[in-house]
Amino acid sequence: MISAALLRRHSAQHHPFTLHLPDGRKIRVPHGDHISVQPEGRVFLLWRAKCDVEFVNLTMVTSLQGRPLPEAVGK
Repeated sequence: MISAALLRRHSAQHHPFTLHLPDGRKIRVPHGDHISVQPEGRVFLLWRAKCDVEFVNLTMVTSLQGRPLPEAVGK
């Protein structure tokens, strides 16, 4: 499982990334603007074409594949 904080950090980078689910499904996120993470961090919305939306339980995401995140400032 990945954390809501990690998903938020990746979506802020504005690069595509892929989320992997335990059933083998892959969810491609074309841009960070396509993701809305619930404040509590348990669910996120994936905005698709033609205003379709998919609700995904974040606890079902097994991994995230994308560009490496830049190091935090001040480390």
